[in-house]
Amino acid sequence: MDSLLHKKDKKRDDSKDRDSREPKRMSLSMRHSSKSKDRTAQLSPRVTPNQPGRFQMIIESPPLVLYGAVSNSTGALLSGRLKFLVDDPTGEVRLNNFTMVLKASIASKKPVGKDCKDCSEKVDDLKTWVFLSEPKTFYKDRDNQFPYSFLFPGHLPATTQAPLGSIQYSLYATAVTSHGEKIVYHHPLTIQRAVQPGPDKSSIRIFPPTNLTGRVQLPPIVHPIGTFPVTMSLSGVVEKKGDSQTRWRLRKLSWRVEEHSKHAHKVSEGKSILHTETRILGNDEMKTGWKSDFDTIGGEIHVEFEASLATNSKHKAVCDVESPAGIEVKHNLVVELIVAEEFCPNKSSQLVTPTGAARVLRMQFALVVTQRAGMGISWDEEMPPVYEDVPESPPGYGSADKNDGAWGGAVMEDYHGPALEYEELESMGNHDSNAARPGSSSGFPMRPRSRPQLSSRRTDSGEGPSIRRQHGLFTNDELGAEPPQYALRDREESTGSQNGPAEDYEEGTASTAQH
Repeated sequence: MDSLLHKKDKKRDDSKDRDSREPKRMSLSMRHSSKSKDRTAQLSPRVTPNQPGRFQMIIESPPLVLYGAVSNSTGALLSGRLKFLVDDPTGEVRLNNFTMVLKASIASKKPVGKDCKDCSEKVDDLKTWVFLSEPKTFYKDRDNQFPYSFLFPGHLPATTQAPLGSIQYSLYATAVTSHGEKIVYHHPLTIQRAVQPGPDKSSIRIFPPTNLTGRVQLPPIVHPIGTFPVTMSLSGVVEKKGDSQTRWRLRKLSWRVEEHSKHAHKVSEGKSILHTETRILGNDEMKTGWKSDFDTIGGEIHVEFEASLATNSKHKAVCDVESPAGIEVKHNLVVELIVAEEFCPNKSSQLVTPTGAARVLRMQFALVVTQRAGMGISWDEEMPPVYEDVPESPPGYGSADKNDGAWGGAVMEDYHGPALEYEELESMGNHDSNAARPGSSSGFPMRPRSRPQLSSRRTDSGEGPSIRRQHGLFTNDELGAEPPQYALRDREESTGSQNGPAEDYEEGTASTAQH
């Protein structure tokens, strides 16, 4: 009996296990089916509604580059054509409204209010073109083009993607069909600023209480890509005291290029919130590679190296910009020198004894980061045609035949009027000097080939002899007149003002190094 009861319980348990496994299998199959449906839904392309037409942008002007600084830039000229392509199956589209707007948008990455759209982005309309004053039908087989042009003022900031904000320019074209369908087109524009290079900039830094003086020569502008040379000399490194001398020896040189970004948000009248961020674009250090001269008076250390804004691949350099909206980007070059003090007698300069004193000399210089100017030809020097400001051209030489391609121009005809009267003018030459000489084969006057000589003949005024010149005679009044005085410009002053480096004199920082 016990064995029979045990078999019945075992059968019941097996049936329960089967029932419990079947829904699990069903759930797994259902899950697989749902996943496959989601996967097919993701892979299937979206079917976009067909629009009756589309736009195509044709830019005719060169790249938009603002040459020069904000104060003296003449701007950049934009000219192009907006083409409307008809895609409707009927081959024609009727537009009730057609406009294009040039917009400048300034976005903030750290707005005052997170949910405030006006705080995060500000959009200004620079120019609006209204291409249609009344509804018009456009056909597929015709060339539907609309020319436009705009002169960007020189004070506008360039296109910028800074850590705290961005400045962008775009063209927005909008058209509305007769059926109420809206056709929208967006074309971004990139505006760059290129400052022309000038003379090198020379800077002087002093480090009290020591006698050390640093002189650094930098290029006037630097570019985001590439390297720029830095020449530096440190004087006053030797100080003699009786039979001994103390000198400073350069142990280490390090440099870095910092980018300072600022964005000020105006909260109320006279109050604003300022956000700042500093990034290191490039850095390096040197422990050798300079020349030390301790034999000259005062001593001197000379070093040259190449710096760059692209050594750090994490950050991309942004050109200098200063916008009225509050976005500002500046760059600085920071150079740090570690010098150690040494003691040695004057008789044997090779017996050098370190004193254990060391100082850190820190110098900071402003850099102007700009794009490359290339040919440097602005729109006013080589201007392409402007559609709205083209004056009436003078008539060209054409043909009177209407079937000719040059019909409509001016036609050259023969003159059949009365004879024109000409009046003989008196000769302005000297009759005596221009008279024909005997023995000459022609009637033209012969110029004297010898040096000017004294003539015994008196002048009309009854004065004494005069010197014969190439085409006439010098009178006594001409001989007694003083020669004209010409003021010569100082060559050294002119060359120094144009080609000489601009000097920058400031005080550096010297701190005691800790060992």
